[in-house]
Amino acid sequence: MKSIIATLRESESFTTFLDLVRAADMEERLSSEGPYTIFVPDDDAFREIPGPELDGIRRDTDRLTVVLNYHIVPGVHSMIDLLGIRTLRSLQGEDLTIEVASKGVLVNNVPVVEADAWCTNGICHAVSTLLLPPIARAVEG
Repeated sequence: MKSIIATLRESESFTTFLDLVRAADMEERLSSEGPYTIFVPDDDAFREIPGPELDGIRRDTDRLTVVLNYHIVPGVHSMIDLLGIRTLRSLQGEDLTIEVASKGVLVNNVPVVEADAWCTNGICHAVSTLLLPPIARAVEG
């Protein structure tokens, strides 16, 4: 088993997320701290975000850190655990809503597309969209 960072690197499906983690200087945290549950958007999720919007998030380190911390939850929550949970508090401070629907488990209405990548310092679940906390959405609007 490897750290969250090493697991995401090895999969080669999370390069944009890893670039953002590097830009926010969060690699060490996701390599050694934890345990964490991370809802990580795959590269396909980032293709849906307009380039200027993604560049704006990347350039604003404070906003980038807020957005990334919104994807991370303290503790380890496997898919089985998520079936019985309604909310999880993110490192950013806002709650993520968990819902079981006909299309699977949803986090803030976003499907989990791949689950339970166990790591030495937590667990990863891939999601199909970048999750934006209410504060980040308010800034955009």
